[in-house]
Amino acid sequence: MATITKRMTKSGPSYRIQVKMKDKGSGKLNVYSTTWRPPAGLTQKQMEREVVIYADKYESELKMSLTAPGAEGISPDITLGEYANWWLERRKDELSASYYVNCQNAIKDIAASIGGYKLREINPTIIQRFYDQLDKKEKTVTTVTAKPELREAMQEAKMGFRKLRFEMDFNCCTLTAALAGKTISLEYAERLAACLGRSTTSLFNVTTKKELYAYETMHKIKRTLRAILSHAKKQRLINDNYASADYIDFPKRPSKEIDYMNDEDAKKFYAAADTYPDIRYKTAAMILLLTGMRRGELCGLEWSNIDFKEATITIERSVTTVAGIGVVDKEPKTESSKRVIAISDKLLSVLDEYKAWYDQYRFDMGDRWKETDRLFIAECGAQIYPGTVYTWVHKVCDAAGLPHRTVHSLRHTNITMQIAAGVPLVTVAGRAGHARTSTTTDIYSHFLKSSDKTAAEKLEQLFE
Repeated sequence: MATITKRMTKSGPSYRIQVKMKDKGSGKLNVYSTTWRPPAGLTQKQMEREVVIYADKYESELKMSLTAPGAEGISPDITLGEYANWWLERRKDELSASYYVNCQNAIKDIAASIGGYKLREINPTIIQRFYDQLDKKEKTVTTVTAKPELREAMQEAKMGFRKLRFEMDFNCCTLTAALAGKTISLEYAERLAACLGRSTTSLFNVTTKKELYAYETMHKIKRTLRAILSHAKKQRLINDNYASADYIDFPKRPSKEIDYMNDEDAKKFYAAADTYPDIRYKTAAMILLLTGMRRGELCGLEWSNIDFKEATITIERSVTTVAGIGVVDKEPKTESSKRVIAISDKLLSVLDEYKAWYDQYRFDMGDRWKETDRLFIAECGAQIYPGTVYTWVHKVCDAAGLPHRTVHSLRHTNITMQIAAGVPLVTVAGRAGHARTSTTTDIYSHFLKSSDKTAAEKLEQLFE
């Protein structure tokens, strides 16, 4: 039972509450204490009654925190939503910023649907119903493209590109996309129309449609719930992980055709990149095409990762954009993504040329230079946004007379050309940073079949 001691201080009475409890593990008697100060206006009898109530509550909460089945005072009666937030905060320091934000968003969806259930109430039926809802969840997609009237409105308002860009602070890339008739955000279109004194619909085509969320988006939510319940099982708060495949039916991952360039287009892209006047675009495009590295890995490269003597590139970090945080470094996608890959003499000469430009640019910036070792930089040495690489690749595509391709299509192009050239699969997987060769075979099975057929034909020719 709690011991209550009254004390008189300059600010009024206070009560010290002590509770003695034996540690079951060591047998040691531990003393826990707290102080309660009565609110103003209470009589002596009211204070004596309230302090007893407070002491009883303190003792019961203390017992629960020390003897509950879960760690840190957590019991099976905690709600799934509360436990999910506790789980995330507990792991905060060990998670990357991007993964932490992804989990935050996933927990919001989980809490909105099944967060009110207590852990002991969770069962496969509840989880399956939630997963089925996720698989049917739709989003409204708004597509906004500029009408020809946009340029006319800019001329009438005497708002040229430079004025909108520098005086009105409109984003350069988005403004360029708008004038090129590409999709932009509705928010940007509304702001631009307001600046020109026109209605949004008079300058932009705005269409909306409903579509299902991407499989991977919903899978991240399911994966997060599975991780949360896996931890709850380890703490013996639940009997089993009811979000696992042992209890739940998962939809089959939809097959997706990979985007890659054929031999002819790849050669055109290579030639355009090799002669492109901007050395940054040239170097980035050549690295992507000739190494197959990911966009984030390219943005994370530093000069210390380039070994000119051994002709290798070391990939040891990636860069990503996290909502609400900005550009952050993170570990590569898998442990195998940390790798050293050999580069050709051609790429080595391009890097040598780029290094000369880089050093001169750094010298010209003087005191404005932001100290960095990154290969690819924004103005004055600042970290580039990964999305910037899309613009660079598109510029090279334009120069090659090719339709715009994604940055990742260059990775697919690199890998498929290696397979077609007969490079051993283990080598292909290693250069790509795949953890297992099975990952490579799963993604590029079509090309492996083509190579298999070619091998059979060559064997036949050999014997003939």
